[in-house]
Amino acid sequence: MKIGYFGDPGAYSNIAATRMASGQYVPLDSVRAVFMALKSNNIDLGVVPIENSIEGAVNQTYDFLFKMDFHIVKEYYLRIKHCLIGYPGTKTHDIKYAHSHPQALAQCSDFIYSNGIKPISEYDTAGSVNIIKNFNDRSHGAIASEMAAELNGMHIIERDIENNKFNYTRFFLISAAPNNPENPSKASIVFSTENKPGALYNVLKIFNEYGINMTKIESRPVQYNPFNYLFFIDIENNENSNMAMKEVMNVVNPFKMLGNYKIAPILEY
Repeated sequence: MKIGYFGDPGAYSNIAATRMASGQYVPLDSVRAVFMALKSNNIDLGVVPIENSIEGAVNQTYDFLFKMDFHIVKEYYLRIKHCLIGYPGTKTHDIKYAHSHPQALAQCSDFIYSNGIKPISEYDTAGSVNIIKNFNDRSHGAIASEMAAELNGMHIIERDIENNKFNYTRFFLISAAPNNPENPSKASIVFSTENKPGALYNVLKIFNEYGINMTKIESRPVQYNPFNYLFFIDIENNENSNMAMKEVMNVVNPFKMLGNYKIAPILEY
């Protein structure tokens, strides 16, 4: 079983992958690459980030979920714990430059600026550790996971340097085949409505009438149709979900079921 994920070994997507499925983990260079590898059967499952509790939605993931015929089979919430990483023996005051993904730099901005460190953007958190390893310069550090430091043989200077300790990224495990679990507790759908008063309200009213809790709504532009929008919605299933979905399908176009799966707990690690 090959499981593809975005980033270098030790990336947060890699950590999520190890907690969502067992097999051979395949690093890929972008979210797009995960979807393309799944399409070409180079991997069996893909792990993609969908949203962060601080930075918000991962728009590219939403767009590919709509465009491609894959299914969400599992969700996972990963607590993001950022570390300052450098050469063995290096102290925080030695670090003048911190390399990482722009989101990680933003999430650690209080630590970075309070220590007079210059942030340098890289394509990936784990990849930044490999970059500074090849510099052989103790003034350069990286912000990434503990796993990334261990895999690269580098030193963790400080742990938990993020601004907000309630920092979680939600990941989806995607597959070419639907999951169809018994009594799935959650569902993700996407649809578009006519651009007229009350169109979205008429959809949400159906969920309300059937006692269905909507846990998330996200809008994305419809490509090639300016200023029209797709709505991505997550709901908690109940005994009325199938009837509600049938009614929703009658008032929207297009409609796509993205997946039925179990609700994941938000755990502290």
